[in-house]
Amino acid sequence: MQADPQNSSAEVLRNRILSFTFNQTKVIANQTLLCIGTTMGFRIVRIEDCKITSARDKLDGQHFEGGFSCVSSMFSTQLICIVGSPENTHQTPNILYFWDEYHSQLKAEIRFRSTVKNVLMRRDKIVIVLEKIVNHIQTYIYLLNTLKPIASISTIENDYGVGSISTDPEVFVLGTLDTTKGHVRIENFYTNEIKRGHMHDNNIVIMEMNSSGTLAASASELGTVIRVFDTRTLNVMYELRRGTSAARITSIAFSPEGSFLIATSNKSTVHIWNLNLVNNDGYTGMVTRFLPTYFQYTRSYFKLNIQPENRWSFSDLVPPGPVACFTSESVFCVAHLDGNLYTCRINADTATIEKSSSFIDMDEVYRIESK
Repeated sequence: MQADPQNSSAEVLRNRILSFTFNQTKVIANQTLLCIGTTMGFRIVRIEDCKITSARDKLDGQHFEGGFSCVSSMFSTQLICIVGSPENTHQTPNILYFWDEYHSQLKAEIRFRSTVKNVLMRRDKIVIVLEKIVNHIQTYIYLLNTLKPIASISTIENDYGVGSISTDPEVFVLGTLDTTKGHVRIENFYTNEIKRGHMHDNNIVIMEMNSSGTLAASASELGTVIRVFDTRTLNVMYELRRGTSAARITSIAFSPEGSFLIATSNKSTVHIWNLNLVNNDGYTGMVTRFLPTYFQYTRSYFKLNIQPENRWSFSDLVPPGPVACFTSESVFCVAHLDGNLYTCRINADTATIEKSSSFIDMDEVYRIESK
């Protein structure tokens, strides 16, 4: 939809996606939500039926001009964490806000001296990842019920907000960057064990865990290889090749029983690996010791190309590509920048898109009369 050039007294705004992420504990479809930050606020979508459960980005309702660069929901509760985008003049990027959806108001806030890049939530704790190092600290852990800080971690600067936690209530494992480029730090807060080690030569842009925190997967800025490692030993279990050309890995997810791993990228691709068919050393056999490095990595079992239905111009604030999560061992969902949620199924010899549903109208236009 194009703006009317004769209506020069009206400012035209389009609602655009700034961020999106899935919240998940264990895989329960009706409790899995897609949390979306937009240029006009935020919205929450239940992925079971693609139902919008909250839309605080409507001009004729409660909205926040400038929007939010980070939105995270406390599972199926009414508590939502939000971080303002650089364009938001009221909710600034260095403050973590707690939104009470039931009462439709901001409930609390935590202020920092650096931009908040990521928020990781459990039922009892919240982890805040900052972009810059402040007093040698870059990651903070708070009790969720009191918002009291209980721990802090020193890392290198974290432009991508890298961090991951176990969601199983019986264990608390936190993965962060370490103080050296390409190194990871894994801490088990129940056993007080800390592991540090080298995982990539380049800067790490993403790290995700399975629900129990026993396995983690990471990728670097190059984006050609994903390493899956045991968090208790840091031994690399699998080395998975996405491709030979550089790409930004935008999400990684383990299936509930650990049979599959999926990764999305800014190339609008979804790669799926069947980990049951990969040798524990990540290679396809002893003969690979005589082959070039490229042949030593396990290639994806399936690959999907999900190109957006429409394209538009956007700023650098927009996420670089789709994100995915599993809803069962063989079914996963992909949220894309065109505002569609794709439900996909892994079959015996392929992966297919079963349906798509819209969670935001990319052609929606707001007209604000100039004062």
